[in-house]
Amino acid sequence: MLKKNTVLYIFLLLLLGAGTFIYPRIQHSLFHRRAQATIVEFEEYILAHRLNHRAARNNAEYIPLEEDHTFVLNIMGGWLMSFNYSLYLNGQEHLLDPFHYTHPSFSLQPFGGMDIDTIGILNVPSIDLSMPILLGASHENLHRGVAHLTHSSFPVGGTHSNTVIAGHRNLAHVNAFSDLGKVQIGDEVQIVNFHQVLTYEVVYTGTVNSHETDALAIQSGRDLVTLVTLHETWRARSGRYLVVAERVQ
Repeated sequence: MLKKNTVLYIFLLLLLGAGTFIYPRIQHSLFHRRAQATIVEFEEYILAHRLNHRAARNNAEYIPLEEDHTFVLNIMGGWLMSFNYSLYLNGQEHLLDPFHYTHPSFSLQPFGGMDIDTIGILNVPSIDLSMPILLGASHENLHRGVAHLTHSSFPVGGTHSNTVIAGHRNLAHVNAFSDLGKVQIGDEVQIVNFHQVLTYEVVYTGTVNSHETDALAIQSGRDLVTLVTLHETWRARSGRYLVVAERVQ
């Protein structure tokens, strides 16, 4: 009986160990599947709006779809660019740690009835990363992809802008930025928004304290994207790891 109990205990311990090893990988796989589904939804939604807009124009002259951005560029794109410039002028007085924000500062609904909360796609080819950019760093959004920091520039480019994008790393259910520490200076970062692909080059990587919000601020005359995540060690959870990239195209 004692031998049987010992074998049973060993079996249960092995089972528990296997579950501890496999469970996070299953959750990470599900997270990436949800993220890719959100990207597809974003791409299909924008494509549908462009096609509907072209049909409404009833323009007999053929315009390649990738060049026809009248709706987005003139209405929503113009509003976002204006908002970004106003952030620069007022000095981003409400800028805080990205993980303190849960609510977005902008809704896509007034622009053509768009009922999604995805504002773009983040691509970092060097680490094979492709994630939807969601509005607001809420718990839900950070478990669906990466999140745009409220009171930072929207990802539409332009002088005097710094788009801050937050993501979790190495959590049991979420690992969007698990490989962010492998990104090197000179690597490419892409932002796909409603009407164009913005290309950036990494110019800085490093760690700051969570209260050092100057690292997230707009820098005059520069078009930046800042990727931010929690520090990778439990002893430095107040730290934030940053990857800063500057527009090249």
